[in-house]
Amino acid sequence: MKPLPLDDDRLTAGDFVDAVRDDDLVYFCLSVGDADAQVIVLPVGPDGIRRVIVVDAGVTDKVIDLLDTLEQAGLISFANPADATIALVVATHPHHDHIAGMAQLFQARGEHVAEVWEPGFFHTAASYQNMLREIGTLTNIVYTQPTSGMHRFFGQVAVTVLSPSIHLRNRFDTYGVEINDSSISLRIEHPARALADLASLGGQSNWAANPASATLILGGDAQTLSWSFVATDFPFLAASGSPQARAIAAATGNRDLLSASVFKVSHHASKHGVNLELVERIRPAITLVSSTASGTKYGFPHTVSQEAIREALDPVASKLNPATGLPKDHKSDAELRIFYTSDTTTASGSPDAGSFGLLLRGRRRELWRFGDRPTQSVDFSRAKLWI
Repeated sequence: MKPLPLDDDRLTAGDFVDAVRDDDLVYFCLSVGDADAQVIVLPVGPDGIRRVIVVDAGVTDKVIDLLDTLEQAGLISFANPADATIALVVATHPHHDHIAGMAQLFQARGEHVAEVWEPGFFHTAASYQNMLREIGTLTNIVYTQPTSGMHRFFGQVAVTVLSPSIHLRNRFDTYGVEINDSSISLRIEHPARALADLASLGGQSNWAANPASATLILGGDAQTLSWSFVATDFPFLAASGSPQARAIAAATGNRDLLSASVFKVSHHASKHGVNLELVERIRPAITLVSSTASGTKYGFPHTVSQEAIREALDPVASKLNPATGLPKDHKSDAELRIFYTSDTTTASGSPDAGSFGLLLRGRRRELWRFGDRPTQSVDFSRAKLWI
């Protein structure tokens, strides 16, 4: 279902670069149609260097152009390859709409890449073979095929692999797993609560005591089979009054391991990508969908998925309108903070609201839009803040 136009009055021009603080996590979800391309700018590290994580590059130029724009803005630098400015590249799975630009990215910036993750699901597609060929030319990278439960820390930022589960991973070679269910999905937390503060020499972690972490779940193209394993691998941590439970709660936050501030919806809000129970577990404050909204082969986003997301965030199924005897209407997507890369700001379909830029630090969540179409690069001078 095509989303309703956004209210122009809720978008105000501002200086995006000036708004970025050293300790912000900056998340970009690019407008690339029915594809995926995401860039995460990490907080400034102890060495004074800001690094990035790239998650998918479903088009050939837009990620590279954004990295160049970030450098021109002074937020990152590619002056010294030894800095490994691209800390991690994640190719979530071998579908063309997620990796079409990967080979080009490695050609352009491969010497700056420290790590590459991909699920290891073999595919004969040219884009996948070209990506592997380029990875093979990089001699200084760490290459990993991660599975559920892996944690990787980048300073104060924790990246947790939610999927694929090892159960699905061990079935890849039999082709008993649909390619979308091989997808890597991630949970990103800043600042990470479970990372020990070594400077305290065994004292209580400064971050563990901070209840205000910002979290993102990036769904890739994981579908309901994959999410069913995620739901059991990452259970809700029930409260308990025992001393052991209180100690665990103090160290971990005693939270639902699938809760998140921001949910990048899996598989372009396909009917196979999410269900009600999943979104109820996540309970995002901001929900983002990458899709073209209408007129494409697959018809993303699917209405049934949109309704599941709305019902999870605004339950009305059991709340009847006394005048009609039917369930009450949901709040609007904008009121529920559900946004689409295909959002427009006029009923005629133009101009586009464009790519997302999210500034995250603790409870701070600023959502910016850049007014670009899928074929256009992100231009920070066109940035508008959602208020």
